Formats: sequence, C-alpha cells, structure tokens
Amino acid sequence: MCNHCRMHVEKALNNLEGVRATVTLDPPIATIEFTDGKSYTLEELQAQITKEAGDYQILAAEQA
Repeated sequence: MCNHCRMHVEKALNNLEGVRATVTLDPPIATIEFTDGKSYTLEELQAQITKEAGDYQILAAEQA
C-alpha cells in the first residue's frame, strides 16, 4: 500500500457517520474510533472500503 492508497482507505472510513479513522503504512493498520454512539460491523466497514477506496481487505480486527 502506498501513501495515496492509505489516504483513500482513511477517507473512505472517515466518510462513515460517527467514525474517526487513522490509517498507517508501517505497520499497515487502521485505528478506528466510533463516536456519537455509532458502531459498524466488520462487514459494513469492509463494504465502505470496497465502495469508496477499491480492493483493500480487512484481514483481522482487535478491540481495544
């Protein structure tokens, strides 16, 4: 993933209402904070990334 791709994924996630996302390249991680009482399933997050950023995959998820 290049920086341009990183920005596309980050923007796609941040376009969801109630999401504050930061995507890094090294390591390739998206940190997602839900605000305003919102939450999304992995499937919904993946659909948003695919729709707005292209063919990027969520490979694993951890809850803090």
